Amino acid sequence: MNEFPEESEDSLDDLRMENEIKKIKLSLEHGANFLNTSGNELPPEIESKWLDYMQQFEDQLSKRKKITIYELAGKPQYKKVDDISDDEIENELKTILKTLTKSSVIVDTICDVDDRELYRFITEELFLEETNDIQIDGLLHCFTYEEYHPNHKYDITNVCTEFIDTILKKESDWIPRALKLNEEITTNSGVISEEKAIKKIEYFRDAFLSFSLTLFEISSILINEDNTSAELYYDIEYTGITEGHETMQFLGKGNFTLKNDDDCWLISEISLPGFII
Repeated sequence: MNEFPEESEDSLDDLRMENEIKKIKLSLEHGANFLNTSGNELPPEIESKWLDYMQQFEDQLSKRKKITIYELAGKPQYKKVDDISDDEIENELKTILKTLTKSSVIVDTICDVDDRELYRFITEELFLEETNDIQIDGLLHCFTYEEYHPNHKYDITNVCTEFIDTILKKESDWIPRALKLNEEITTNSGVISEEKAIKKIEYFRDAFLSFSLTLFEISSILINEDNTSAELYYDIEYTGITEGHETMQFLGKGNFTLKNDDDCWLISEISLPGFII
């Protein structure tokens, strides 16, 4: 017994044919490339809507028309940040964020940002930014404060914490790129390559069946004035369990030296109790 009545099958076949025509049109007009997805095909109704969405997007993008975020948001009325009192700033920020959301412009932050600073960023910086004039139902224009004003301490903390987790959490997949190492690593014996440093880390990990981390506490982060290098200091306590189920405890102070590569912090020097590089 057919899953669909004969009429429905004919209708679906017609829709599939229309979708193929839409794909050809997108390929000819915009160079779209549709890979063979047999065995993982979308239902024809959903594929039709998706192709229509793609057509709208590509048509508008091809016009190469630029627009400011202020224009995209409908040129809303707003107060200058210096004219807003401390008592008013929270409500003014909520109002401007709500106005932007109605125009499919989403502004978010990764870390806590002062209300006045976020309002200033929106009205004095973001409003002046240009973007492609693409306005389609359901399409969101998303912006994050930290993309324009990186929170270096937050990023450095994440890089170093992920380094420790990647090494000591052996139950997780081993992903060397998660170590965020610089191309050159400074050691007591001189400078070695990133590849050689990864090998040394792998040898250390392979010497233990598992690890148990009981303490990792950052004591200080020092960043130089031009944000090109940094030092992170920490206290750590962890236990390594060997194949023979013997335990070795490591504790003490450690530190990382990091370099800033185009707002991406990479570890260039490692000091970890129990690990010699």
